[in-house]
Formats: sequence, structure tokens, C-alpha cells
Amino acid sequence: MLTATQNRILEAIRAHAYQSRLIGLGRTLIAVSQLSVLVFTPSEYLFVPVGSQTFEMACDQVRSASAYCIIPGSPQTTSYVLMAILALVASGLLPRLTAPLHFWASFSMASSISLPDGGESVAQVMTFFLVFALAGDRRRWHWAKHEVAAETFAPSALRAVSWSGAWALRLQVAYLYANSSLAKLSVPQWQEGSATYYVARMESFGSAGIFGDSFRDVVAIPLVSLATSWGSIVAEFAIAILVLMPFRNTARATLCISIALHTFIGLMLGIVSFAVIMVGSVTAAVGVVLDRRQVHDAQLNTPQTEKLPGAPIPQTGLTHIAHPDTASANGRASATTP
Repeated sequence: MLTATQNRILEAIRAHAYQSRLIGLGRTLIAVSQLSVLVFTPSEYLFVPVGSQTFEMACDQVRSASAYCIIPGSPQTTSYVLMAILALVASGLLPRLTAPLHFWASFSMASSISLPDGGESVAQVMTFFLVFALAGDRRRWHWAKHEVAAETFAPSALRAVSWSGAWALRLQVAYLYANSSLAKLSVPQWQEGSATYYVARMESFGSAGIFGDSFRDVVAIPLVSLATSWGSIVAEFAIAILVLMPFRNTARATLCISIALHTFIGLMLGIVSFAVIMVGSVTAAVGVVLDRRQVHDAQLNTPQTEKLPGAPIPQTGLTHIAHPDTASANGRASATTP
């Protein structure tokens, strides 16, 4: 039993799309969202006193590692440094090397900004796991296709770390959405289906922007309020379940549900940066599932002689049938296992 389990894990690591362009897209979305916060929000609005207290940058314990505590000068100067880091991350250059910088920038924003919208905390956790998910990515930029090399199909420590990091991304996304959906079930307004009516009218996070008045009018209709309230709960729970499934169709469904849900929330409440971070997180989480076919195609197209000597040949359970013309020339049909 232990040997069979080990073989399954090794096979999963070999099939892992550790050079995923969709993970790259996800981290670009997260970085662009964070960059927009720093670019369009002056530092005096990000670092403000809470209540009657005088603002002081919190640099105690772990928060002392924040860029706002390390880099000398004004907070705006530090923000410029973080903007440069986030722009580099968003470009996709050297994903394995820029992943730790992205986490540091996310940590700095989450631990130092006085008035976060929630997206900073999510970005901090997701970029932490992205450091591990990108540990085996040797591409020069994350928009490149999966690079085929002899070592590509042999299990390695870095590839195992990447596989573990990708699973951590999926588990974290599942936890976030499951926790959010289940927590709503204990709130009377969500139970009775009137939550979006009240949320749209909150003073702090109510409907805002050019669609604010329209959303308040629409959710005032009882049936719409019921549908959007329970629709949010069902959508979040569906994402929590589907993101853990290994099928490409469920991965696509997860991404589509996430885009629809957070487009609605972003337009309704005006917290677009939060919506983009969440969609980016889901994109990164399902990217390895959607890009798995790319790895399989690379395995099919790589001659066995190019694989490392002694490296186990991956058994995918699929059969590659030779082209009919080749079969005729040989006088018989040939089938090779990739």
C-alpha cells in the first residue's frame, strides 16, 4: 500500500505543470491589483491614524521585516520601491527569483497599511505559497510555454516543492471560500436572503461608484436580494469544492464562477482591487490543472532517448497511436506508451 501511494505521488509530481502560464497570469493579476493601490492612492491616505491616535508605523516583532520599516525615507519613497517590484513581477520576468520579492512586497503592504480592504491579507498568503509553487520554474518569464528538457520528466526536489506549493494554493483557496460561505449561514440576514440589500447600504463598504445607485435600487427588489444573497453563498461553496478536483472542466468552472462572483462584488461595492486579487488567486490555484495537458503533450513529443538515463517513464494511462501513414509503411499499426 505504501509503495502504491508513493508511486501515485511520484506520478503526480511528474505530471505537475510547474511551468504554468496560468500561474503566471494569476500572479500578474495580483501584482497589478496591488500596484494600482500604490499608484492611485497617495501614501497619506494609506497610512493614517486610527481613531484619535497619532499614526506611527508599526515595526515591532515580525512587522520589522516590512519594507516600510527597513527602507529609510518617507513611506511614499518605500511605496515607489514596492511599485518597481510589483511592476517587475507583473511583467513575468524570472518568476522563481521574483516570487520571494513579491511575497515581501505583499507582506509589507498587509502589515503596514492602516486601512486595508482585505485583499492585502489574501495576497500575502497566496504570494507566500507562490514562492514554493514557482521553486522549479526556470523560465526567463512566466508567459513562455512549458520548456521541454531531459530533466523535465524526472522527479526532483524542486519539482516536488513546486507540486506541494501548488496544492497549498488550492487548499488555501478552498479554505477561504468555504470559511466565507459557511460563516454567512450563521447570520440571520444571509439566512433570510436580505443580506445584499443591507450590504449595499452600509456606510463603510456599501455600494459605490457609478453603479452604486443602480445596485441599491436593484437589490431592493426582494427576489433579487434573495437570489444574490444565496447565490453568493452557493458560488463560494462551489469554488471551495471544485478547486480541489483534478479535472480540467471543473477547473474551468471554478474560474468562471470566481470571475462572475467577484465582478458582481467589485462593481457593487467598488472594491475592484480586492476582486482582481481574488480572481488572480483562483487563476493561480487552478492553473496547474488546466495546464496539465501541456505537460502530457510534451511527454508525448519527447523521444524516450532524450529522457534521463534511469529515469522512470511516466505511465499516464493514455496511449499514443502512430500516424496511419507510418503504420502502413511498417506493415502494421504501432502503439507506444508515452
